[in-house]
Amino acid sequence: MEERVCIFLLVLFFSHQVVSGTLVVNVAQTFYQAEENHHITLEWTFTPKTLSSSNIYILCQLITDQRASRLFHLHEGVEVSKSQDEQFSGRVQFDKDVLREGRLRLHVSRLRTEDSGLYLCEVKTESGSSSDKCRLNVTATHQITCQTEPNQAEEGGDVSLQCRLDPSVDLRKETLEFTRADLNREYDVVHSYRHEKDQTDPQMDQYRDRTTLIHEDLIRGIISLKISSLTLTDSGLYRCYVKDLEASCTMNVTVGAEEVENVGAIVVAVLAVLLFVLGLIIGVLVKRRNLWMKKKQEAEKTPNISEMEKLETTSTEGDEELHRAAENASGNFLKERALSC
Repeated sequence: MEERVCIFLLVLFFSHQVVSGTLVVNVAQTFYQAEENHHITLEWTFTPKTLSSSNIYILCQLITDQRASRLFHLHEGVEVSKSQDEQFSGRVQFDKDVLREGRLRLHVSRLRTEDSGLYLCEVKTESGSSSDKCRLNVTATHQITCQTEPNQAEEGGDVSLQCRLDPSVDLRKETLEFTRADLNREYDVVHSYRHEKDQTDPQMDQYRDRTTLIHEDLIRGIISLKISSLTLTDSGLYRCYVKDLEASCTMNVTVGAEEVENVGAIVVAVLAVLLFVLGLIIGVLVKRRNLWMKKKQEAEKTPNISEMEKLETTSTEGDEELHRAAENASGNFLKERALSC
């Protein structure tokens, strides 16, 4: 507890940049920006130069709202690793050779977001003591992910390419590009976006007037590109790239020929027509057979026409003979009556 209080008082003392003697300490850069898992070099200079490194005492700390953490401690020219805060253990190196030149250079590796804050270094030599500070901001590393589903489309159709940033950030002011990663060309830009506008100048002629970037998705960290009127040459490897974040990913697009994909449908349609025609033919044949059978049955039930004609002829001849016989009989009867009279 007493050590923390001493550190806090020391920090307050340093923050006013109290200068004792003729020694002056200056930070090389007042603000540093870095990404998580990257490395950075913090540098201070001090004048006048020391005559011997054994006369140098240095204490550097990270100051945040929550605490003060010891970054680096040098005592009589020797690094005191035991006093270093566990947060920085194994991640800080200093250039011993440049101390005599009046320079303190610290290399911090594998940066973390919790490394953000105010860095204050005090230097003491035979010329006095002085301090200066700088601020470091470490942001989370952005991972860009492309869609994993296969991008398969038909010639003449559309396809949508999508990639997203994690953690999500507003991309409206970023420089974005879609390129063809599989083409060995100097100009391979499919679509370009910068200064909050779509840029057509660097675009390949092959894609001109066929690409649409969905601006509404950019605020959510999503990059969506629609390619319309697809051709077979659009098949290939596409790269989605966020320039300032140095983040990219790739995805494949496969465009199939429309005729090849429709062969199955055409075959089915032809077979359907053939079956329909065959059905009609069979129906007609069945109907004709039924009519023939019906006529046959009716013919079997009805007497033969030639026999009917013979019967009718015989009947007529018989009637005529009866008629003549009747006439003869009548004539004979009248004749006999006449004779009897």
